[in-house]
Amino acid sequence: MNQTLLLPTIEDMRTNATFDALMWALARPGRAQPLPFPGLLALAESLLDRECSFFCFDERLKAEIARTGANAVALPEAEYVFASLGGPAEISTLSVMLGGNLLYPDASATIFAEAQIGSGTMLRLTGPGVNGSIDIMIGGVHSDFWALRAEAIRYPLGWDIYLADGASLIGIPRSTKIEVL
Repeated sequence: MNQTLLLPTIEDMRTNATFDALMWALARPGRAQPLPFPGLLALAESLLDRECSFFCFDERLKAEIARTGANAVALPEAEYVFASLGGPAEISTLSVMLGGNLLYPDASATIFAEAQIGSGTMLRLTGPGVNGSIDIMIGGVHSDFWALRAEAIRYPLGWDIYLADGASLIGIPRSTKIEVL
């Protein structure tokens, strides 16, 4: 019997390692996970395909993400949102993102943004995946975003968030309560 062994390509290994970091980040909210490859594009390449929709504020990144085969759509229709959270103008537009519904709470947006992990605003996270509470510092995210998220989250409805800082990633699922300190 002749068997052919299929070995993963370099791309397969890269996207698999990035996918693992994404899953661990949501399973352990607020705990920085190492990213094998920095940047929002690596995150998009590990999650998006032809069956996914996305919105991206950055036109250059949008063109790169489109190479995954995912469909670029308007913000209110996007399953994956690549956003800048640094200013109130961008944040005010995010109120129209998908938040799911009681029948399909998973029909909600997942947000990806760059941030500075370990500096900036002090946040206290509580909820599933957090042993008691955890305090983290996040910079580069305007305070209006945390207020918008607090208004939008009605668990199980809301958004999952990934904040990337070079070679690190933090996940904050919609089940996590955030207190701005």
